[in-house]
Amino acid sequence: MIVEATPEEIDELFPLWLELMQQHQRLHKVFKCKPNHENTLKTELLKRIREKGTKVFAYEQEGNWIGMIICTIRQSVNGFELSRKGYIAETIVKEAYRHKGIGKELFEAARNWLQDNGADHLELQVSVKNPGAVNFWEGIGFSTSTQHMVMVLK
Repeated sequence: MIVEATPEEIDELFPLWLELMQQHQRLHKVFKCKPNHENTLKTELLKRIREKGTKVFAYEQEGNWIGMIICTIRQSVNGFELSRKGYIAETIVKEAYRHKGIGKELFEAARNWLQDNGADHLELQVSVKNPGAVNFWEGIGFSTSTQHMVMVLK
């Protein structure tokens, strides 16, 4: 069942979000967390849950939190035809539950909320070193429009 996350559920949702952060650390240095980072990350997730224009949808099954997606409305340059960006941020489904349609259900909840709140297009970023995620998003209908590049400075 998909639910809108509330601040009261932070303790249940945080381990799921932390799992996503930990999975990404091996993909690129930009995802690397500092030592003793849990409290800072938990505060960030709580901020997002409370943030106006942002929704966190979670998939709960028999008391277990097995997936989540964070989405937000972002205003871009008014001069562009597409200026109300629906942004899909972090998305995770626990590995044992993948390929069962849960990710698509979470996406549909996010897409419906974003569209209902004025989004005229959707965007997201996905690590090029995560082919499973790239295939998932392409399978839903996303296509590459730019390539996000990073240079780590010392």
